[in-house]
Amino acid sequence: MSAIFPEWFYLLSPIVALAVMVVVQAVVLRLRRGEQFFGSVVVGLVVGLLVVLALQAVLLLVFPRNLDRWALALVANPAIYVMLAYCFYNFINLGHASIRIRIFKECDDRGGFITREELRAVYDDELIKEARLQRLLEGGDVIRENGRWKLVNPRLVPVAKMVFGLKKFVLRRESEFDSAP
Repeated sequence: MSAIFPEWFYLLSPIVALAVMVVVQAVVLRLRRGEQFFGSVVVGLVVGLLVVLALQAVLLLVFPRNLDRWALALVANPAIYVMLAYCFYNFINLGHASIRIRIFKECDDRGGFITREELRAVYDDELIKEARLQRLLEGGDVIRENGRWKLVNPRLVPVAKMVFGLKKFVLRRESEFDSAP
């Protein structure tokens, strides 16, 4: 095994564990039909941590003469995995957090309380749609032509397809607001 460079295995193991975490989280969320979002993240985190620890044990057994890598295997890679998992959690939690933050701000702006009607006035579907279209218009992504919206810059289309593909995989539908299958 001297022709194999063990450094690559050490470098890739936290990323492999993160990939396992993402898949496990998505499968658990899908099996639970979108309920217990945080629970699915915890299950994914634990399984990924077990994977990174197992990979480190295998690496230390397969490449025993690389004793200088023990610190990397026992301390750095598990820590790197936990940091990557934390970033993933914050990435997928961003949508939930942004809505809560906006509601907290609206509540604070009104002296600490807000009625359901006031909240619906701020978060009306039509207002949100108009604000998003305005951002796309200002960003040069769409234009209004003959009363219709026309895509001008398709740079975000691949990202949108990927996001909707992932949502469809995890939720079995394209939006959390669509009726369950």
